Amino acid sequence: MTDDASAAPRFSIITATFNACNALSSTARSLQEQTCHSFEWLIVDGASTDDTLAVVKGFGNLVTTMVSEPDTGIYNAWNKVLPHLRGEWVLFLGAGDVLYGADTLAKVLDELDKLPLETTTAYGGTTLFDAASGIDMRARNPEWQGLRGPWGGGRPWMPCHQGVFQRARVFRDFRFDERCRICADGETLLGELLAGRSAKLDVMVARFDAAGISSQPRNRLRMVSESVYINWKLGIFHVRPVYQLAVLVVNALLHPWRIWRTRRSG
Repeated sequence: MTDDASAAPRFSIITATFNACNALSSTARSLQEQTCHSFEWLIVDGASTDDTLAVVKGFGNLVTTMVSEPDTGIYNAWNKVLPHLRGEWVLFLGAGDVLYGADTLAKVLDELDKLPLETTTAYGGTTLFDAASGIDMRARNPEWQGLRGPWGGGRPWMPCHQGVFQRARVFRDFRFDERCRICADGETLLGELLAGRSAKLDVMVARFDAAGISSQPRNRLRMVSESVYINWKLGIFHVRPVYQLAVLVVNALLHPWRIWRTRRSG
């Protein structure tokens, strides 16, 4: 939605959808209200059977790129658009997620422009909200504290991806591991945090739906399993192996194995 169509946008905002017509409008409204217009919005739809495509058409030129075809999940969808990013900074928003305020992108951009070029990842605050009531349930904006800091869910604490901006060059030779269904975004984010290329922003970035796939208890075991798998890939499993195995065992006892049939969601 850049005012100058020939100018490269500062932000690329990516949304994966599947039968998300009811949720998508709130995301669109939050983007339409932004005082900073230097962004592109890329929607990748998994061949929805509801009115998602009709709803998207109603957004007009707010949507820069729209792809609708069968996919195997969120990360397969995200991988499809990575080669086509034009923006400098990338943000992944789910259908129903919204930017915190009308001036969010403007505030973020002001902070990003102060960062050194070697900084690849910048994160701000997020709030979890109940879509039915619109009430914020919990806010998060703690600072990354490294491997010696707090862990949760089988991995070091990380910011929520709805509040994370990463330079597009991070994804130049990277593709999300599609064997994961929930936590593949943790690989590139955790990798950049571990490399010391991150910065905290004193900005609230987004509000995300408590009904999202990663927030559902039935997906807890899969989420923990994928987190431990990513720890192994990044070479940090050895840091707290007993803790990680204990979290796996506890969640295996608490949650049924049928969660491995995690379905695609918007």
